[in-house]
Amino acid sequence: MLIFSTVIIPIVGAILIGLIGERNRPLRNLVILITCLTNFVIVLWIAPSVLGGNFPSFTLVDLNLFALQFRVDNLSLLMGILVTFLWIFTEIYSFGYMSGEHAQTRYYFCLTLALSAEMGIIFSANLLSLYIFYEFLTIVVYPLVIHEQSTEAYHAGIVYLVYLLGGGIMVLFAILLTYLTTGGNITFTAGGIPELINKSRFILYLLSLLFIFGFGVKGCLMPFHAWLPQAMVAPTPISALLHAVAVVNAGVYGLIRVIYSVLGPGLFHQLYLTYGLGILATITTILSAIFALRQRQIKRLLAYSTANQLSFVILGAAAAHPIALMGALLHLLFHSIMKITMFYAVGAVIKQTGKTLIKEMSGLARQMPLSWGAFAIAAWGIVGIPPVAGWVSKVYLIQGYLNLRQPYFAIVFLISSILELGFLMRPLIYAYFKKGENLIPLTGLEFEVTTSKEKYFLEVPLSMLIPIIITAVLSLAFGLIGGAPYVLSQATVKEFFP
Repeated sequence: MLIFSTVIIPIVGAILIGLIGERNRPLRNLVILITCLTNFVIVLWIAPSVLGGNFPSFTLVDLNLFALQFRVDNLSLLMGILVTFLWIFTEIYSFGYMSGEHAQTRYYFCLTLALSAEMGIIFSANLLSLYIFYEFLTIVVYPLVIHEQSTEAYHAGIVYLVYLLGGGIMVLFAILLTYLTTGGNITFTAGGIPELINKSRFILYLLSLLFIFGFGVKGCLMPFHAWLPQAMVAPTPISALLHAVAVVNAGVYGLIRVIYSVLGPGLFHQLYLTYGLGILATITTILSAIFALRQRQIKRLLAYSTANQLSFVILGAAAAHPIALMGALLHLLFHSIMKITMFYAVGAVIKQTGKTLIKEMSGLARQMPLSWGAFAIAAWGIVGIPPVAGWVSKVYLIQGYLNLRQPYFAIVFLISSILELGFLMRPLIYAYFKKGENLIPLTGLEFEVTTSKEKYFLEVPLSMLIPIIITAVLSLAFGLIGGAPYVLSQATVKEFFP
């Protein structure tokens, strides 16, 4: 029952947020914080038991044809800690970013419901349970994507729904095919569902393709990525949520579950899907980096960067090898922390100056040193340069494919890192080395340009600045001294490769 409470508590919190509305914003914000903190504490509470090999479960509905079940294993624990931890900072960051914005009650209502959906995905014990919350997440995030209610936002919302609901339909067909093939067994099993072994190759390839393409839509595998850059019209905290915590990570999580808890790494190798998914992830890695080089708008640049980085995770998971899986899990964790840092920093720039184009960032590092310093740390890690965390996961990924004697995939990581350096250096060069206007803040986004040598700092309020600094520090700390990500990733690898 304790694990199911992580799904129910955000729903209760969302209802309270709707009832409080705009009448008492401090109380509403307190409810939001209590909701997020409670979920985080619950996940931490069950962590020692899970790491000790005792996987708690709960059955809500048990029918002849279907069971709505929840279970926490090492993979779901890893994702649960990541999601609940970063959700706290996204909510706190939103308190500052959304100040003065319209429809705040709707914003926080949907944002909190999205936490319920994400926990349902992570803690589902079978495919159909996961699917229910997978589609629930798509629906509750839609109002956040169109929050600005502009023509561009509504268009982005349509694209978002078409892609993600279309992907969901493919996942549903794959689940039904799995159900028929196995005689009703769609429960996640470490090493794969036994009934799938020795089944028709045609059926196995068909359900594999449906799963890969279905989950690949949210996971931003090309050519199913187009919804993500357009969804950047959403408020920046939602962009951070889409990229680092919720939607795209849900797609990647689904793919990892299929590889290790549905098909199993052995069958995945037998079907040569390591090469098929590896090639698809490679194409996404390289093309998304090239597209990022062409972007002029900084949030769209980060969107293509996300597609680039998540394909690293997918490529590592597709290896079905313990070292590569270790790298994939670490990179999933590290990318989430580093990318959310970058979006927080970019959101600070947008909030304070209204500037979104890369060329408009000229000289801003001198007026926003903490925000841009955090952006630089995270960008360094995304590229994979020590001492920021990204270098560790990339070493594991390369080593995994070298051990498989597939150096061509290892080379992909190196080529992509060079391209990443190219597109992430552009905003940093403008911010640090280009001469910009010295802005004196007046009101809102109104400024006076001055030639005075006196510096006027444009840093955001503490509610936004603290999340930026903490996530940047964590990006650096995990690259230097290790910590929880390594423990959680090692436990997951041992579960799938005993």
